[in-house]
Amino acid sequence: MLTVQEFVQNISEDFKKVFPEVRVEDRFIRLGTEVTHVELPINSMYKEYQVTDYESIKKLYIKISKEILNQYKFKVDYNNVYPILKHTDFGNNAKIQFYRKRAFEDLDVLYVADMTDVFRFFTIDDDVDFNLLEQKAIENISKMTAALVPLNKDMQVYTLRYSTDYASSLLLSEAMNKQIQRKVGDDILIAVPSNSFFLVAKFSYCNQQLLKYLVETDTDPNKVSSAVYRRKNGIYTKVC
Repeated sequence: MLTVQEFVQNISEDFKKVFPEVRVEDRFIRLGTEVTHVELPINSMYKEYQVTDYESIKKLYIKISKEILNQYKFKVDYNNVYPILKHTDFGNNAKIQFYRKRAFEDLDVLYVADMTDVFRFFTIDDDVDFNLLEQKAIENISKMTAALVPLNKDMQVYTLRYSTDYASSLLLSEAMNKQIQRKVGDDILIAVPSNSFFLVAKFSYCNQQLLKYLVETDTDPNKVSSAVYRRKNGIYTKVC
């Protein structure tokens, strides 16, 4: 018969063949991720093992764990998924890995499910069709309409007439980019200080300094980037 230590070592190795994350934590074996997980009590499993056999206990707890994890698995509604611009540093220290794609320069596109009160970021461990997720996210953001207006009558700097949690995401919309091209041009400056705010202006040194100042004074806590970017003929460069 296996000792407790041998039992824990063996069953942990077998769990690792089935589950993406397995950790032994004091009196429990933890299966799953920070988003969805189950904790199995070592003492209870070992006592059951003592009156039966190892293979039976292993199969039983794999079955139980799968049922629990599947019960709480995130189910995606593709009608409520959206892209979100974030700095490449965002979430890098988290235990879970967000699903992301590079947008331009030091900005990434992450994907969220709009759950009314909160955003739920998608992770690489989510059971979703990521190609469909990307497609639907762009389709959904493209359905949003927003007017680009001068920030101030004395400035040739443009932003959205009304603030929205998806303001910066609208930069990924073809319709918004056509509006930018029509009102501002092809050689432009873009600043994305936060998720609810972006700025666009014709390229010039004066406007570059103005956007930099406006970025520094933005008070929204959901920061994206403190940089100012130039976009000329579809190519992005960071200018300050």
